[in-house]
Amino acid sequence: ELAIVFLRCLCVCVCALITWLQSSSVTLPESLLFVSTLDGSLHAVSKKTGDIKWTLKEDPIIQVPVYLPGFLPDPNDGSLYVLGGKNKEGLMKLPFTIPELVHSSPCRSSDGILYTGKKQDTWFVVDPQTGEKQTSLSTSTSDSICPSAPLLYIGRTEYMITMYDTKTQELRWNATYNDYSAPLYDDQKYDYKMSHFASSGDGLVVTVDRDSGDVLWMQKFDSPVAGFYLWTQDSLRRAPHLTVATETLRYLTFTAQNAQSHTMRWTYQFTQEQHSTKTQLV
Repeated sequence: ELAIVFLRCLCVCVCALITWLQSSSVTLPESLLFVSTLDGSLHAVSKKTGDIKWTLKEDPIIQVPVYLPGFLPDPNDGSLYVLGGKNKEGLMKLPFTIPELVHSSPCRSSDGILYTGKKQDTWFVVDPQTGEKQTSLSTSTSDSICPSAPLLYIGRTEYMITMYDTKTQELRWNATYNDYSAPLYDDQKYDYKMSHFASSGDGLVVTVDRDSGDVLWMQKFDSPVAGFYLWTQDSLRRAPHLTVATETLRYLTFTAQNAQSHTMRWTYQFTQEQHSTKTQLV
């Protein structure tokens, strides 16, 4: 009987040790950086090396008709820009975003434009090891699953806006914008050690050490980057990044690769204002 009691106590201690080790170690999602690109892909890459582990492919972030010229949407936050104006002011940023228009619809502007919007929320249930989507949860679908390991629940919202001109009795413009549910990463709370630079014209990304300015890794995606995300407290958090002109980023990386030390020290300090903005253009 004493042997049986001893074995039971030993099993309890082993299980407790395993649980403690699992809770104290960094989980797989926390070791990844999630990169969103314009073509709708969400890439899971290693924070240390930049190697792509897996890719989740969905609809493009921005979908607009090519036959209805109107507004220029910003894929980073859904802001809208218009070229020209009554006084030909050039490129102007409008005081509202696509999500804000959807939340305000149905509404009518002073110049007779009717706004109609629709919002669709979806949860993607993803295996963090392979990136395989187990199922999707929305108001229309909610398939049950039997997970054998912890899963990632990634929220994404689709905003659809339609503008109808009552003066011409024609469709003015329509667009679909997709955005991940991710609050801003609290840099002061978690002390993130990396800075990310993305090309505005292609998928080039350069990641540097925030303190030393050393280049940590570079990666080339098939589509321009729209956002960076970290996994913290069982959810995505939007990480700050700087969008740089393609020629500028290529020149800097070329200089770094051809330097005698084979390393280039980049120094860039994200200010509080830039951290609160999803992307800064240079």
